[in-house]
Amino acid sequence: MSTQRTSSRTDGARPVKLRSGLRAALDAVTDAPAAVLTDRLDVVAVNGLGRALLTPALVDTRPNLARFLFLDEDSSTAFYPDWDQVADEHVHRLRTAAARDPHDRALHRLIGQLSTNSGPFRSRWSAKRHRGCRPPRVVIDHPVVGRLELTREDLTPTVDRALTLRIATAEPTTTSAERLAILASWALESPDRD
Repeated sequence: MSTQRTSSRTDGARPVKLRSGLRAALDAVTDAPAAVLTDRLDVVAVNGLGRALLTPALVDTRPNLARFLFLDEDSSTAFYPDWDQVADEHVHRLRTAAARDPHDRALHRLIGQLSTNSGPFRSRWSAKRHRGCRPPRVVIDHPVVGRLELTREDLTPTVDRALTLRIATAEPTTTSAERLAILASWALESPDRD
């Protein structure tokens, strides 16, 4: 499955150029969904299985996982059965990005958009108690193959500290592994699906 780029430009942000080494690493992941994300949760690139897994979140021309989660709650709550945990993690990730680069205008615009349009984001962002990151387990209710229990690993390249290579895997011989294999077949049958 080949890597598919998503739009790498976000609201006012400079385009993200994927280094050839990071693109090669993404291309090398063939048996698991993988994506490259910015610290603002913009989806920069995905492999074929990553595109198939994240299809509901990639409908926007500038896909961003936080926008999908908080601004399309009907779709995102159906997609993420553990929506509250994912929401807490996304807010934590955006807080970390804001602390790392307090002058990031694109991040400020994203936080403003989410704060204005999402009560759940607004309450989490303004909460004094920070919940931090969740365990690497994620549950997805995929519209094609159903419930998937995946282990997610977020790898930060040494050179591209603001990017993350996210890879999701299923435990071998589980129902989730079988369903992920079905999703891989589906992705191969429809590689150019949007």
